[in-house]
Amino acid sequence: MRPCVVLAAAALGLLVARPAAAGATASVPFVFVDNRMTIQCRIGGAGPFTMVVDTGSPDVVLDDRTAAALKARVHTAGTGSGAGNKTVRIGATVLPELSIGSLHFHDVAATVIDLSEIRTKLGFAHLDGIVGYSIMRSYAVAVNADSDTISFLTARPTVPPSATTTPFSGVTPIVGATIDGIPTRVIIDTGDRSSLTLFGPFAHAHGYYGREPSRSNVITGYGIGGPVYGDVFTLPSLEIFSRRLSGVVTRASRQTGGVFTGSQQAGSVGEGVLKRFNIVYDYPDKQIIAWPNSYFALTDRFNPPPNG
Repeated sequence: MRPCVVLAAAALGLLVARPAAAGATASVPFVFVDNRMTIQCRIGGAGPFTMVVDTGSPDVVLDDRTAAALKARVHTAGTGSGAGNKTVRIGATVLPELSIGSLHFHDVAATVIDLSEIRTKLGFAHLDGIVGYSIMRSYAVAVNADSDTISFLTARPTVPPSATTTPFSGVTPIVGATIDGIPTRVIIDTGDRSSLTLFGPFAHAHGYYGREPSRSNVITGYGIGGPVYGDVFTLPSLEIFSRRLSGVVTRASRQTGGVFTGSQQAGSVGEGVLKRFNIVYDYPDKQIIAWPNSYFALTDRFNPPPNG
């Protein structure tokens, strides 16, 4: 999702979060909603609250309605941007406690944003916030799409011999990939509902607009800042995590603002691809360990926003 370029922690001059007790781990179920992993969390003992687990978010995000219900003290923190074209007003607060299963984080800095458009347009019954890097950074986060569980571990788990290891850099994981024969770098974003998003500069440079049979300039989703427009087509091949996928439904961004106009990476690999793997995001060692799961060979299809 990559929700904001201004972080709550920076706005408040605080540490991002006081971590859970040393050695503590937790495994919790998740549910895919609009191709995003949602888990149940508690905030200050209240809840449960539905939150998206988002490798593309640098911090914890709280919906403004949820913040109001919690009577959180929210300070104005300027503006931020996401996948939409518009900038949005953001606030900052500190959550006394955020609990994920048996893990309890204290003094958690959070960005406060209106998430209502994403919630209503994309069919979330509830969307209270986002769990991002500030929570995951100390863990090997294991996502098992076969069992619909996500685990926050202090040591890398045992993985099958078929697993591959890919180094990454950055807060939002950046890895090497090959897009239709072109070696490049992409971000790994569990908050991206699509399989593959090509950012505008890469799509222009390599002639992806109108090159393949496509749906032109359609709404492909909603992010912070509004609708996300793009050309939708089927990419012949994508190589990621040392695996080759064919027939990947791809959107070439038509955005004029927001993060999809960036030129540092070619694009974003989202849950349409990621959910084909069981994955360990080993943040301390900056490695992604992945192996194909039971969804690996599924035929990719474009799913337009349900209420778009």
